[in-house]
Amino acid sequence: MSSRPKLPEIDLIRAIAIIAVVLIHGTSSATLLPIGSGSQAIFFILNKASLFTVPLFIWISGVVLFYTYYDRWETGMSRVFWTKRLRRILVPYVLWSLFYYLFNQIMFHGNIRFDVIYFIKLLISGNASYHLYYMVIIVQFYLLFPLLISVVRRSSWVRRGLIPLGIVIQAAAYAFHHGVHPLPEYASLFVSYTALFAFGAFMGIHYSAIAAWSERYKHFIGSIMCLAGATFVGMLLLHQYGLASIGNIGFELALLVYCMAVPLWAVHWSLKRLANSPRLSTALTSLGAASFGIYLVHPALLTLWGRLTPIQDQRWLYDLHTAASILIGLLGSWLLMRLYAAVKKGSA
Repeated sequence: MSSRPKLPEIDLIRAIAIIAVVLIHGTSSATLLPIGSGSQAIFFILNKASLFTVPLFIWISGVVLFYTYYDRWETGMSRVFWTKRLRRILVPYVLWSLFYYLFNQIMFHGNIRFDVIYFIKLLISGNASYHLYYMVIIVQFYLLFPLLISVVRRSSWVRRGLIPLGIVIQAAAYAFHHGVHPLPEYASLFVSYTALFAFGAFMGIHYSAIAAWSERYKHFIGSIMCLAGATFVGMLLLHQYGLASIGNIGFELALLVYCMAVPLWAVHWSLKRLANSPRLSTALTSLGAASFGIYLVHPALLTLWGRLTPIQDQRWLYDLHTAASILIGLLGSWLLMRLYAAVKKGSA
C-alpha cells in the first residue's frame, strides 16, 4: 500500500514547539526575580504561556505515528518499528545523558565523579538533565505503539473514542497520583500525557478531515486557545500574588483545554504560512527539522551563557541577559545543527 503524502506543516509546528521550549528554559531564572517587578511578571507570563510545548510535541508524535502506519500496519512490523524508532532515540538519549551527567558536574562542581549505579538511575528517570524526561516519555509511547495501533485498527469503538479515552486515562492517573498514592516519576510517565497522544493519534487517522474542520472553525479555536491560555496564566499570576487560592484541578483543566486547542490552531496557522509566507515558512521548516538537535543542545548553551549572569540589582542588564539567553539558546543551537548537517553531508 502506498504511503500517504507528507505533511510539510508538521515541521512548522515543531518550530513553534521548540521556540516554546527555549522560552521556558531561557526565562526560568528570571521568573525568580522579586515578585511585583515588571520584569518578573513579563518573564513569568512568557514562561507559563509556553507550557503547551511538551504536550504539543507528544501530539505531533501521535499524529506522525498513526498518519504513517495506520493504513499499512501489520502485526509482523513490530520488531522493525521498535528497532528503527528506538535506535533513533535511545542511542542519542544515552549519549546525551552521559554528556549532561559529566558536563553539569564540571559546570557546577568543577570536577567529575562517575557512579555507574547513579547514572543508570538517571537514565531510567530521565533526570540526567532537566529536559531529558521528555525522551523517557516518548520511549514509553514507542514501546506501546504496536499494541495501541493494533487495538485501534481492530476496535471501531476504541477508534471513535480515542480522545475521551485518552482524557479518562490521564485524569485517572492524575487522581490516583494526587488522591491515592504518588506515582514514582509521575512527570515522566506516559499516563501523564495520554490525552494529547490520543488526540494526535485520532488526527493522524483522520488528518484531512480534521485539518479542514480546523480551517472552518479557526476563529472559534483561536478564541478557545486564547481564553484557556489566559485563564491558566491568569490563575498562576493570582496564585503567585496571593490573591486567590485555586486547587490543582482548576490549573489542570485550563492547561488541558489550552494544550488541546494549540495543535488545531497550529495546523491552520502553519498551512497559511506555507501558502502565503514562503520565506518565513522555509525558515520555520528548517528550524522544525532541526528541533530534535536544538532540544538536545540548547541546555548546554544556556548553562554556559548563565555563567555570565549579571547581578539582579542591575535589572535592565539582567533583562537583556535573559532576552539574549533565549536567542542564544535557539539560534546558537540551530547554527550548531546546521554546521553539523553540513559537516555530515561533506563527509558522506
